[in-house]
Amino acid sequence: MITEPSRSQAADGGGIEMLPDYMPIVAAKMARGGYSRVYQERELQEPTLLCDGRGQLNPDAVGWSRLPLVTANLRRRWPRRKRWNFWNWISDDFVFSVTLADIDFASFCAVAFVDLRTGQRLDGFDIRRSGFTTLPEQVEQSIAWQSPKMTYALVGGATDAHVEFACADVKGVPVRADFVIQRPPGHESLNVVVPWTRSRFQLNSKHNTLPCSGSVSVGGRRFDMHPERCHGVQDFGRGVWPYRSFWNWGVCTGVLDGDLVGVNVGGKWTTGTGSNENGILVGGRLYKVMEDLEWHYDPSSWMKPWRVCAPGTGMIDLTLTPTLAQTTGLNLGVVASGGTVAFGTWSGSVCAGGRELRIEGLIGWAEEFVHRW
Repeated sequence: MITEPSRSQAADGGGIEMLPDYMPIVAAKMARGGYSRVYQERELQEPTLLCDGRGQLNPDAVGWSRLPLVTANLRRRWPRRKRWNFWNWISDDFVFSVTLADIDFASFCAVAFVDLRTGQRLDGFDIRRSGFTTLPEQVEQSIAWQSPKMTYALVGGATDAHVEFACADVKGVPVRADFVIQRPPGHESLNVVVPWTRSRFQLNSKHNTLPCSGSVSVGGRRFDMHPERCHGVQDFGRGVWPYRSFWNWGVCTGVLDGDLVGVNVGGKWTTGTGSNENGILVGGRLYKVMEDLEWHYDPSSWMKPWRVCAPGTGMIDLTLTPTLAQTTGLNLGVVASGGTVAFGTWSGSVCAGGRELRIEGLIGWAEEFVHRW
């Protein structure tokens, strides 16, 4: 997403303030007490619409599913609608990401490439009027951006998808990509609808551990994508957001004993809603974690370990050891957004399908972002 360094110093000048555990929109509910961090979430079984005829949240859409079942028919609610298709392709030596988004104020395409060996980061950004590009209502549909500055196309989605990208980085370094995202048969995804209120809500579809083959070229240097070591991670988001918001997000992905293993963890933005984006994927099968996770990290020292755990269910206890942390941002006045991403390796354990899996050295990231949008 678009980003802005948004941390503030504590009043006494003694460090960085910790973000609250939940967003202001649910503060009154949390103050009343009685909220449990462990709860039951409804599994959706049939296709449904995200919104009713007035643009309000459709109650039948609230829940989670193993496949994308909810059509994001956002209507009205300008300028609170936020729509994005974010993809991150990560291996043990680089991260390549493209964000296509429309936040009602504007639409944009943003690209980032990070060399995890050297720490070098290259960014490109193209902003246009809202509606410049079409963002589909359903997850597994093609997307594209075409401008003199940047071209991007992701064709397909329900099965394998072909990606082509070309732009010159802001420093004049050309970035080119041509590769295929593989979707193994029966590979499930984590799809959730999070309700803050009837007029403020979010649909997220998270896809993890998708093998990639092809290459990315940066300034003439080629980075090959090997399916066993390079995985695609998708974050499809459609919703109506409050003006001020923040979140944690983390991803662990890799191969363990021959199985594709992925973990998606989130925090803060879902607390107080009875919904979350926490799940474990083993061999293509999703195991939902019905608990608000605990996040432990030091915002004054991003390179210290990040620990994420589920003390209630015991399903997750993972620690990210960062090898690189980067803070990025953008401030357009009324619209501003920013945060820090720590890339590294995860270790610890997850419990899924009645067995405990020891995680050691799987790649991924953890992040904290704050938005005024």
